[in-house]
Amino acid sequence: MKGCASMTKYLVGCDIGTGGTKAVVMSSDGEVLGNHFVEYPLITPRPGWAEHDPEWYWNAVAETIRVAIQRSRVSNRDIVGVSLSALSPACILVDKDLKPLQNAHIWMDRRATAECKWLKENIGDDRVFELSGNPIDPYYATAKLMWEKNNRPELYSRSYKMLTAKDYPMMKLTGQPVTDYSNASLIGIAFDIRKRRWDEDLIEEIGLDVEKFPEVHPCDEVIGEVTPEAAAATGLAPGTPVVAGTVDCNAAWVSNGITEEGDNSLVMGTAGVWGVVHDEPVFTRNMITIIHTAESRRKYTTLAALVSCGALIRYFRDTYGQLEVETGKKLDISPYDVMNLEAEKVPPGSDGLIILPYFMGERTPIWDPLARGVVFGLSLAHGRGHLIRAMMEAVGYGIRHNMELVRERNIKINSPTFLGEGGAQSRLWRHIICDILNVKGAYMAGGAGAPVGNAICAGVGVGVFKDYSVAKEFVKVTEVIEPDPEKHEYYTRLYRIYRDLYPALRRHFEDLASATGYL
Repeated sequence: MKGCASMTKYLVGCDIGTGGTKAVVMSSDGEVLGNHFVEYPLITPRPGWAEHDPEWYWNAVAETIRVAIQRSRVSNRDIVGVSLSALSPACILVDKDLKPLQNAHIWMDRRATAECKWLKENIGDDRVFELSGNPIDPYYATAKLMWEKNNRPELYSRSYKMLTAKDYPMMKLTGQPVTDYSNASLIGIAFDIRKRRWDEDLIEEIGLDVEKFPEVHPCDEVIGEVTPEAAAATGLAPGTPVVAGTVDCNAAWVSNGITEEGDNSLVMGTAGVWGVVHDEPVFTRNMITIIHTAESRRKYTTLAALVSCGALIRYFRDTYGQLEVETGKKLDISPYDVMNLEAEKVPPGSDGLIILPYFMGERTPIWDPLARGVVFGLSLAHGRGHLIRAMMEAVGYGIRHNMELVRERNIKINSPTFLGEGGAQSRLWRHIICDILNVKGAYMAGGAGAPVGNAICAGVGVGVFKDYSVAKEFVKVTEVIEPDPEKHEYYTRLYRIYRDLYPALRRHFEDLASATGYL
């Protein structure tokens, strides 16, 4: 096959997600031979806070890789490269012994509001945007590190490096506390996204220590080898090359063949992340800019990032979905399949039920950590299926809001839009998204998503693949979705109401936060 070595070789990719970690063993011809998934919870000690225990990441990486290798029946001596991706950003402080000092506060965490207020007043939105291609927000790990210094100064002073959720298990694999271009983009604020390096003067100006920021590498650069201790935990052979890796959405896009200018994809994981690839450093205000995995030395992606996508449906399952869980057990199907059946009985627009999906604040494009979920138009005629479908539609409205801003910047957007990860497994949800956005969609059933993108990244890094063009060869589209013009027109009427709700409620979110002591 084009781009592959003549002899079959094997690669490992592993993705650390917000709700769980998954790993694959992939052959050099793109066949997934073994995989495994481990789920873990989210720690929410108070409103707006979201944490994980960093050891969960490492334990899950070790288990998923070990089991995937066992299931593949591939000898670990024939595995020539491994790479990871993860949710991003996250703030994990480790000491000089590379031990974690606190729980990771992850991308969903909004605690660093005071720090961002200081940044806006003393550094300024324009300066940060021109340097990093990104806004000032509690989302970015630099702001999270500022919070640590301001609120846990003793812990901050003991810290050696700040790492992301991918960097920590990568460090456990190799002993190297480093990061990659993609994750550095989301550490943000003081990262020069054009020169791909930290702005040390700005780091010092905001009162942080330059040496606590990790060394930055291209996504497909080999940064170390699997240590004997990591080999014992993962089943990998000692000395296996480890490639720097990337962010979860980037890896998922690579698995969908999203590698060239204009290629775009919506990753429907815990968060909803739509991204489009571009070669030029043209950045869109209020959006996220991230260096792409594919050709990370020169390419960018502009992201729409909703805090809650699959998280909405999981929230319904865990909080209100006992009926769906029990029914699923009786029918031997997933509770999500039961929820889909309920939502399919509801007409487009959910009989006038509109949800603002800001259950944990929101990122693009409103950047409001105080925003909260709203159920608008609820009546006694609405049932469980209405709520489920309205949550699905809320994601479509949120992505449309973002996509309109990118189009205004004249960034090229190719057709189709690839849909991937957990939420995209719902045929109903795929069609809802395409109808709201008025785009042709493409879906690959059975795709392993981000871990395959990681395996491709590893393959490029160790020379199994000559470049990322091989990703498109591995894509096998199983469904093409055409948008329904009538449904799109109706959704557009409801979308206008959706757009009006947040501006009307914004000051009330602030009042609520003040009244409850969150602000």
